[in-house]
Amino acid sequence: MSRIAASYLIGGALLTFIATGPAVPSALARTRPEPHAAFTAPSARAPEVLSAQSLARLRAEGQSVLWVHFTDKAIPDAASFAAALRSIDERMDPRARARRARETGGQFVPDYYDLPVARSYVDAVSATGAQVRHVSRWLNAMTVVANEAQARKIAALPFVRRVTPAMASRRTEPVGLAPAEAPSEQDLLREAGPRPGDLLAGTVAGQGQFMSLPKPLGYGGSTTQLASINVPAAHDSGWSGASVIVAMLDTGYDKNHEALKPLAKIAERDFIFHDGETANQVGDADSQWEHGTGTWSVLGGYKPFVQIGPAYNARFVLAKTEDVRSETPIEEDNWVAAAEWGDSLGVEVISSSLAYLDFDGTANDYTYTDLDGYTTVVALGAVMAARRGIVVCNAMGNEGGLPGSLWSPADADSIISVGAVDSGNSIAGFSGRGPTVDGRMKPEVVAQGVSVQWAVAGTPTGYALASGTSLSTPLLGGAAALVREAHPEWTVAQVRDALMQTADKAATPDNNFGHGRIDVVKAIYNSSYGVPVAPKPFQLLVPVDTGSVVKAPITFKWRKTTDPQGGAINYRINLRQISPQPCCLFSAMTTDTFLVYTGYLGPSKTYEWSVTAIDVDGHERLSKDLFRFTTTTTTGVTYTPPPSAPQVLMAQSRPNPMRSLTRIDFTLAGAAGVVPVVLRIYDAQGRLVRTLMDTAEPVPAQCTANWDGKNEKGEKSGSGIYYYRLEVAGAHFSKRLILLR
Repeated sequence: MSRIAASYLIGGALLTFIATGPAVPSALARTRPEPHAAFTAPSARAPEVLSAQSLARLRAEGQSVLWVHFTDKAIPDAASFAAALRSIDERMDPRARARRARETGGQFVPDYYDLPVARSYVDAVSATGAQVRHVSRWLNAMTVVANEAQARKIAALPFVRRVTPAMASRRTEPVGLAPAEAPSEQDLLREAGPRPGDLLAGTVAGQGQFMSLPKPLGYGGSTTQLASINVPAAHDSGWSGASVIVAMLDTGYDKNHEALKPLAKIAERDFIFHDGETANQVGDADSQWEHGTGTWSVLGGYKPFVQIGPAYNARFVLAKTEDVRSETPIEEDNWVAAAEWGDSLGVEVISSSLAYLDFDGTANDYTYTDLDGYTTVVALGAVMAARRGIVVCNAMGNEGGLPGSLWSPADADSIISVGAVDSGNSIAGFSGRGPTVDGRMKPEVVAQGVSVQWAVAGTPTGYALASGTSLSTPLLGGAAALVREAHPEWTVAQVRDALMQTADKAATPDNNFGHGRIDVVKAIYNSSYGVPVAPKPFQLLVPVDTGSVVKAPITFKWRKTTDPQGGAINYRINLRQISPQPCCLFSAMTTDTFLVYTGYLGPSKTYEWSVTAIDVDGHERLSKDLFRFTTTTTTGVTYTPPPSAPQVLMAQSRPNPMRSLTRIDFTLAGAAGVVPVVLRIYDAQGRLVRTLMDTAEPVPAQCTANWDGKNEKGEKSGSGIYYYRLEVAGAHFSKRLILLR
């Protein structure tokens, strides 16, 4: 029997769980990954560090892929643990921070699983001569290729908990391919010639910010697969996946295919050859990129009148994880490594048309008894991703017909496992069935997976029909991106529940259909979480992205948005200095779609601006884009101080007490000139919470700043007394405000 004790901080209470059970060859011995923010002692080394199963595999193969699990992360005490978490807190990507904060009710709290594996441990394992494959902070483990002598040296290291074989597996494949029906002559004639907005406008350096593609006027061969889950109606309502980051985990991608070339790609990584190219390259099989190209086109393709995906305006992270040359267990650690990478980039949806299992009866295979959601490596990775705020959509597998015919990681809880139906909504014979070995119903939902059109790699204009849960999954992944776009405030559980509870068999779910075929419009508008919906997505216009400003004043313009409930919209514009030193410069409210800024902008600096639309209920929608511009050496207003200090009148913030937003007005009067202005929020202990303005303003001027109750990291501040302090030309003025949550 194995015995594992761990302490977790859940809901503010420190709880200790002790799990007992038979020793199993899993990454975490079937322990569930939960929030873990408290320091604990190292885990005990296993009685048999180098398992008999590992030795048998090594002697049969000469060298094998092994998991090396560590006892701890080389953190000696609680103070060091807290310091390490603070370091993670400071380095976290803002998008990942916001996603995690949503899952925890408004505040990001780093935990044990965010901490990297100890570098000294990795180096010590590498020094044995073993070839390092991947290092997993989530599992506190690494994979290596080693022979028996190297494995014994690794097992002798005092911080190694156990060494287990990476289990063999067989990937599911599409059921069949057939030529796609060619678009009609009428469709091709209507498509001829470019339309405004057909091409992406460009990116913000390092940010992957793209202009949006226009709503397609026709869907061509993808019409049936989209209409079956009500995607065209969602597109008509303004949803297209804008600003949602979707990770594709698959075999590789033909980025030059006409249906994929226009898409917004913000990052890519090859986990097979460990480089930054996900298209076919030297060493790949010719068919390597076929599956990934097809699934990506089903989710996000954009070729009007030919191939459209539900989330064609999403931003994509491409991970090449599956090596079609062989069915190796390395592909499982590739999956987890890709999910961790996506987590660090702020990914919000993972679409994985990959499933693993083998029933050939050998000792190194996974079997149905392992499908409890916490034994296979990919299931552990999927659960961890979901716990961290990522909506994971994964195929059930194509070995269906009998109960329990699902493949991993479809057995993971908290994710959306996807089965397949045909265009008439009959279950596909190949679609994997539940339940899991511990009795949970699977799949969650279904979508069309029979005769689905996808793009064919290597042929810039080629399309085909394919079948499999590999095809229904990206339809679901695209739908999840639309729901996430419409409801940026929802947790993973809410997105998942909305799709399940509005599916067509929600009243009578079973292990064939799950909750049935989804309806994305109902999920957005008619679920128990469905209203209200935040204002619709909108774009920024000028100053143009990556442009320059040569003189003041500056007019900011953006496109109008609407409230799906028909209410009035207010806009909040935020201007930040990015370099040479980041700071918040300006924040103001308006009901217009433009604002003239007359403040001082220094020469040779970089600024970032965004706009947030706010409905009458306080629901917010950030602009699709975060635009940046630079100032030239000729930028004015010239910094000329007035002959005497200005008179300052600072009003009481309103509303006060505040709940989500308060407005601070002040007036500068006196002789003309430009003076430095700093406005900051402090808590009752005098600690800086937020800098609202750090700029220069003309005299006379009426100025407005807004505080949304958040600190510099974008986290919600707690209820209490706060002070706002205005500094103008060396003079200080302060008032008190109250924040109620």
